[in-house]
Amino acid sequence: MDIEIRLFANLAKFLPPGSVNKRARISVEDGITIEALMNKLGIPINTNNIVMINGFHKDIKEKINEGDIVSIIPPVSGG
Repeated sequence: MDIEIRLFANLAKFLPPGSVNKRARISVEDGITIEALMNKLGIPINTNNIVMINGFHKDIKEKINEGDIVSIIPPVSGG
């Protein structure tokens, strides 16, 4: 199944080659979870990441469906 992934800040380095504007369309196996997708892409599992499917906050155990947009945003700090 095909999905879109959007990785922000320092996570953008985990996008496949040829990705544009911190996003990419990729094919994944049916029933994959966000956690399995992160493992597949080599993204460290960080419970402080904000993870969304189609703009809604989700747990990393959530299953992804055909055409979903998965966004992962790392914790932001500053002063």
